[in-house]
Amino acid sequence: MELSLSIASFPLDAETAGEMERLIASEPEECRTLLQNELWQKSFAKGFAVLAYTNNGELVACAAAADLVGVHHYEWSAFVSSDYRRLGLATALADGVQHSLAQRGAESELAAFTENEETDAWLMSLGYKRSFQELQFEAAPLPAYELAEGMEVIPYEEKHLDELEVLLCAAFDESVLPVLEHNLADPERQVYVMRQNGKLIATATMSMEDQAMWLTALAVSPDAQRSGNGQFFLQWARHAAHEKDLARVLIEVETGNRAWPVYEKAGFSKLYTISYWQRPLQ
Repeated sequence: MELSLSIASFPLDAETAGEMERLIASEPEECRTLLQNELWQKSFAKGFAVLAYTNNGELVACAAAADLVGVHHYEWSAFVSSDYRRLGLATALADGVQHSLAQRGAESELAAFTENEETDAWLMSLGYKRSFQELQFEAAPLPAYELAEGMEVIPYEEKHLDELEVLLCAAFDESVLPVLEHNLADPERQVYVMRQNGKLIATATMSMEDQAMWLTALAVSPDAQRSGNGQFFLQWARHAAHEKDLARVLIEVETGNRAWPVYEKAGFSKLYTISYWQRPLQ
């Protein structure tokens, strides 16, 4: 059987996006998430899809890569229909990804896949090494919540910028600043700050996808940790999801982050583990 590969840039046309949706329709939800389906047709998205077709025009495999924060760093994943997995298509998709990354001047990349022995072995055969892992957590919306006295969660305003940058750099490092810049510029993301008695003590970014609220860039000031402030913010987010009539709240946290039990205490449960793999660009 003859197969052909093509590459399509984001935003994808409706026909191509529809083909990809039908290809993964029966797969677990994380497959769609890893393939960045929410970005396929966004006008501002920077990324591309690698598509594998039979000679009859049937889409049987695809990969998708996205520059999530606009700093020439791409995250990608791939899917091959079960009937075609022994034909080397996954490796052909990975080669297509590498070719397009080089053309686009990518400075770094991560391959993102759910934890799986067969997939792990395949990525290692391609020269990838596991960089880190993240746990995805889920919680139901919360009808009611309480904040501590003197505490409020409000939308970001420009006057918060200096204080917010100091907090994020203390919680992470200076590499987080381009992420903040992207989150502030993205019209589909909302940055919130938590203040107590006028002092900024925490922040997170909110976005919506398929009746779910995603929380990213959650950070608590180091001098305000271990006081339940992270739980307060997470409970506020669950209540915000309730007010927006959403179905759930999702968040990812690195397995090496010792604070991840905070999410369980705030009513979140683990869904699955995502492994991120890296190798030098060719």
